[in-house]
Amino acid sequence: MSVTLKRRETEVFSLAFLDCICCGFGAMILVFILTISQQQSLEMENIDEIQARVRAAEQQVTLTQAEADRILQQLLKTRVEIAAEEQNSKDTELKISDRQRELMLLLQDIGAMKDARNVLLDDRKLIPTTDEKKNLPLPNPGQYLTGVNLNGEYILFLVRMSGSMLDETPDDAFARLSDPDFKKKQAPKWRRVVQSIKWMLASLGPETHFKIVLFNDEVANLLPNRADEWLPSKDRAVLKEVIARLDDLVPKGGANLEKAFAAVRFMPRLPDNLVLLTDSLPTLSDSIPTDGAVGQEQRIRFFEVAERLRPTRVPVSTILFPFSGDPAAAWLYWRLAARSNGALVSPSADWPDL
Repeated sequence: MSVTLKRRETEVFSLAFLDCICCGFGAMILVFILTISQQQSLEMENIDEIQARVRAAEQQVTLTQAEADRILQQLLKTRVEIAAEEQNSKDTELKISDRQRELMLLLQDIGAMKDARNVLLDDRKLIPTTDEKKNLPLPNPGQYLTGVNLNGEYILFLVRMSGSMLDETPDDAFARLSDPDFKKKQAPKWRRVVQSIKWMLASLGPETHFKIVLFNDEVANLLPNRADEWLPSKDRAVLKEVIARLDDLVPKGGANLEKAFAAVRFMPRLPDNLVLLTDSLPTLSDSIPTDGAVGQEQRIRFFEVAERLRPTRVPVSTILFPFSGDPAAAWLYWRLAARSNGALVSPSADWPDL
């Protein structure tokens, strides 16, 4: 019996080919998985970096907001300061206007004083002289002293005797400090001061009593042995003693107006009128310590402290002798006169004419 062999058909997809296909596919899957894993790692790193940047940005925003708040507060403060400065400027302008008006009134008073001076100079020629009066100053009643009240039962003369009273400028006064005492006594400016006191003593009424208090670094009575007495103006012997003592005074040292006013304030019997003879603002103070040179602002403070110690209800009239380099003096002594119902006189160079 014959056997017929059937021809085997060729298979395109054999086991080996499938294995290769599966291996290749598996490799692709492995590569894909590794790629995905690496991408996820990179994405996590990017997320962390972004979060860090976000936190840094938030911190920067916080700092920026704080800085903005600070700047806003500074801006508000600056606006308040600008408003205050504008108000101060307005107040200053008002004060300047008031000072200008006061200056105009003062100039008018000066004009009236000059007119009165001319009239009194003419009247002086009619005043007789005697041998008795030659021994004492002969006044022209009211000469150049319009407004200064020498009436009353008790008159106090408060005389500055500091080194500045030696001359009219700081440099010249300082130069005279090295002169011997006999030259200081004859300094032209100081002689005017002494002559002014003599003139006013001779102008006092017969029933008037007076005292002369000197001040520089310290305060002293002209006649220490009679410091507690009010001297009678009609007593010729007393007047001669006072004049002799005046001629022997030597200006020196600084000027403590605070101490002088305090001494007057606590007198057992206050004067009816006080006449202050000075040339500038004080240079010393018991209440305000100093270390070295004293400037204009400090001297103004010294004056204001002294002014608070002046005796109340006592008119203070100031005779202000010339001294350069002290621009605030005239205004402050004028204010003192206005507050105390006194007067301020800046005498001409030929006053007093005895």
